[in-house]
Amino acid sequence: MAVTQKQIAEKLGVSVTVVSRVLSGKAEEVGISQGVISRVMNEAEELGYVSGAAALSIKGKASRTIGVVVYDFNDPFFGSLIKQIQIEARKHNYSLLLAGFLSQNPDEQDLQPLYKHAVSGIIILGSDTKTEWLHKFRHCPITRIGHGFPEENSLRITVDEDDAAGRLMQYLAAGGRKNLICISGARPVHRLRQEAMEKAASAAGLPLFSVVSAEKNSLLIGRQVTQQLLSTASLHDYALVCVTDQIAMGALHTLNDADISVPGQIAVTGFDDIPTAEQFIPTITTVRQPTADMVRIAVEAIVRQEEPGGEPEEILLQAELVVRDSA
Repeated sequence: MAVTQKQIAEKLGVSVTVVSRVLSGKAEEVGISQGVISRVMNEAEELGYVSGAAALSIKGKASRTIGVVVYDFNDPFFGSLIKQIQIEARKHNYSLLLAGFLSQNPDEQDLQPLYKHAVSGIIILGSDTKTEWLHKFRHCPITRIGHGFPEENSLRITVDEDDAAGRLMQYLAAGGRKNLICISGARPVHRLRQEAMEKAASAAGLPLFSVVSAEKNSLLIGRQVTQQLLSTASLHDYALVCVTDQIAMGALHTLNDADISVPGQIAVTGFDDIPTAEQFIPTITTVRQPTADMVRIAVEAIVRQEEPGGEPEEILLQAELVVRDSA
């Protein structure tokens, strides 16, 4: 028998109105304390409470809506993905519900839009290793465009980082770049790419030194790390291997300010091929992710209502090296 809000209220000794406010995401609007909110949410999860909208979804009466969860609205790569998802979803007569997390660890307010609507499935944009929140949505198929925890209940679609790094290293070696510096931040995907670059450089016989910044803003990572490097050594004939295009843009800003020729003295590469990579001066040599294929696979899995089962599934797609003026 389905658990009701009244049962939760009786179990906790609070009113049904309080439980209703909490589960609808309106608790803070009427001054309900965070402690009560946590008690209600924990009890609802423990009892297996399912909202009316989610119950409809379980019964096959979903509203042809895909929930799209974005980890970082500041990342332009995700903006281009959302556009592609909208195009692909409309082919199947689906609409989108956009939800965002203000941190890598979503709170109940972040998740409320997904609770309240009968989504047919969820697409996550971004890589993460903390995925406990996904257990709350076991009733619907989940796909992730990015890297996730190996045991999470989702279909993961991502670029083959090792293959992409290998292509990039081969290109830099052929161009005579014998000293490489990898610049990254501390995010999970940054570390994965850093490790892929280190392995590929070792396989190509190229020395590579990695610098990891704690700064969260990618543009500032590129600016600050490049400033530090220039203050300690001559980087003539080096290549700065940046794990995102935005980091590469920050590096290029600093090199331009220092009147250093790119790629004459220093080469710079990025990753993702965001729209501005082709418009930047100099245009950025980068790795292009197969976004159209990623999105098509993610949306079609939800349209077919494929719930992951058995061994977690990960689909690796090949990237394309795009050679431009920066390297």
